[in-house]
Amino acid sequence: MSETILIVDDTPANLGVLVETLGAAGYQLMVAEDGEEALAQTAQTQPDLILLDVMMPGIDGFETCRRLKARAETRDVPVLFMTALSETADKVKAFAAGGVDYITKPIEHEEALARVRTHLSIRRLQRELQEQLALKEKFMRIAGHDLRNPLCLILMAGELAKRQPGTPDVALKYIANIGEGATQMRRIIDTFLDLRAPQPGAAAGRIDLGLLAAAVTRQHEHAAARKEIALTAEIAAELPLARCDAAHGYQMFTNLVSNALKFTPPGGRVTVRLALADRCLRAEVHDTGPGVPANERSQLFREHARLSPRPTAGEESNGLGLAIVKHLVESQNGSVGADFPATGGSIFWCEVPVA
Repeated sequence: MSETILIVDDTPANLGVLVETLGAAGYQLMVAEDGEEALAQTAQTQPDLILLDVMMPGIDGFETCRRLKARAETRDVPVLFMTALSETADKVKAFAAGGVDYITKPIEHEEALARVRTHLSIRRLQRELQEQLALKEKFMRIAGHDLRNPLCLILMAGELAKRQPGTPDVALKYIANIGEGATQMRRIIDTFLDLRAPQPGAAAGRIDLGLLAAAVTRQHEHAAARKEIALTAEIAAELPLARCDAAHGYQMFTNLVSNALKFTPPGGRVTVRLALADRCLRAEVHDTGPGVPANERSQLFREHARLSPRPTAGEESNGLGLAIVKHLVESQNGSVGADFPATGGSIFWCEVPVA
């Protein structure tokens, strides 16, 4: 099906040129002689693109465009102004009203057709992207929903295993670790399914970051032991509560600690530190890994960043951990960063406000 273009102009000569040019190119056309008529037509049928004259009787093109952009059904329809105005201020006004481009009068066939084709192509790509994002979100919601069932089975099996008489203490410790990890996975899935995605300025809750830091450190003890890495936590005494979502804080610590263990060689050291810094709580994860080359540090915290340092024992790395940390912390009105001491290693840190 060909795309539909609405032409809004009160000059018959201009309408004739555009109707002939765009009609011959195969587009379906709608015509309005003023802004009020354009608003009435688009309330019934949404075109794919609007060619809008600036100087018209009644409301002018700028006001017509502002009203189109104020309505949900026409907000995303690209508007190209048609104008004989040559002053820069007029062109700026056109863009400020919501236009994406302009065609100067007298109208040239080739120029008008080229600009129309370009913006319709952009519009098609935008729609395809929106459809792909919607499909991806639908898939993720289905996957998240279906993952809850096996996680519940893992938690149930862990509870039954803990109740078995004669279970060795070391096994109980591992079972508890599995249970804590599965519980956190279920919280993350439930957050996603409830559409409680972190939004800037939406920080809520008062939590003890010290308890979270200690819990995450404890849960990673076995992973550290496998690589003979000394994993410790240094948490300052009598810290105030943080203004932060508990699930996001847990994910933040988990990603930073697991990332440090991946990139620290066997026999190294990872230290989790938490202290008060001004009116913020500052969490730091120190490691004795190779650090990050200076020319690659600008890519830190970007999704799927491909840096030269690689995991030291063949662990999987998809380049998402640090990007997730940045998103979570900034959604809680906090900040993230990394330092690389001259003595070697890395320090990844984040700060969140005190409650």
